[in-house]
Amino acid sequence: MAGVGKCMGIMTAAGFALGAGATYYAKSKQGKAVMQNIEATAKNGKIPIGGMTKDGKLWDGEVTVDEAKKNLNKATKIMSLITGAAAAIGTALIAGATLLLRGKVR
Repeated sequence: MAGVGKCMGIMTAAGFALGAGATYYAKSKQGKAVMQNIEATAKNGKIPIGGMTKDGKLWDGEVTVDEAKKNLNKATKIMSLITGAAAAIGTALIAGATLLLRGKVR
């Protein structure tokens, strides 16, 4: 049984590492392109933003380039962790099914 647990652990860890790593790499590349656009449109180090409140009024605001970069990095890390966890679960299920079908688990 230790062999099955070890195999499942290794496969789950590898699934998490590869899933999170691939997502972080892709989102980092995308984030660099977004930051170039943000820096190009920034005026006096701030980016104009706006939206609509629930009662239908429009509002204007601005955010600094550093704050936008911090928010983008935070979103990238969160998405990487979520994708890594999903990849780990999927990999564990596939590894478990494979071991079960091969008759290693009783």
